[in-house]
Amino acid sequence: MPIRNEAAFLTLALQSLLAQDYPRFEIIISDNASDDGTAEICHGFCRDHPNVHYERQADNLGAAANFEHVLRQARGEYFIWASGHDLWAPDYLSACVRRLQDNPSGVVAFGTTSWIDSSGQPHARQSGWCDTRGMHRIARYCAIFWGNMNPVISVIRTSALQSCRMEAMVGLDLVILLKLALMGDFLHATDTHWYRREFRNETAYGEKLKRYRSADYGLARSWLGRLFPLARLPLRILGDLYGAAIPLGEKLLLSLILLTSLPVKYLADRSRA
Repeated sequence: MPIRNEAAFLTLALQSLLAQDYPRFEIIISDNASDDGTAEICHGFCRDHPNVHYERQADNLGAAANFEHVLRQARGEYFIWASGHDLWAPDYLSACVRRLQDNPSGVVAFGTTSWIDSSGQPHARQSGWCDTRGMHRIARYCAIFWGNMNPVISVIRTSALQSCRMEAMVGLDLVILLKLALMGDFLHATDTHWYRREFRNETAYGEKLKRYRSADYGLARSWLGRLFPLARLPLRILGDLYGAAIPLGEKLLLSLILLTSLPVKYLADRSRA
């Protein structure tokens, strides 16, 4: 759980995770120099729950570095980045782990996304899903490219995720998911739910980019990154593609698809937001 200033919803999020029926898990919290009541809440949970571990960073590392920090602490076979404001069905971990155990080709398992508002009530927003079992690797890659980014907050094989290079950049969630798509299947656990909280009320694509460029997130710290926050995204995606252990023909075909699809995706995402 990489967090910063999550005091408003943190208690509910931790209670939801601790209510999981999966018997063997630990919660690793990295507090990115919060200046609200986050630390006090975390210390209280650590006193009562031996599987909750809390660390406070002296300075704001930036979102990407904090996400990487908790990932590097993970010791289990499976891993999930958990936010400090969402909720999960009590069987979320067990249902997702069961999918991965039953499907050796899978690298990611995720439940159905249900949106809630700041008060925990159902939100009008909806998200689709994609289970890639049975797809060719090229089709799987394209499906994840055009899908939403929700599976980045799901149960992932730790070894696969730790092989992904983390860096402070806008679009890192897409980069990670595309690299994982080259490794194996994405499995939808239809019988469990992740309750994603929408509390920022961002109505324009530019508002989201502004948040990513902020000092809290630190995803675009150079002047070039702030001016062109998505400039590094195509280079990183293509670099990961050509570094993957797949046939050269697939790399060339996917490169052609990406060259036409990346600008279209940008326009589509901007219009949807």
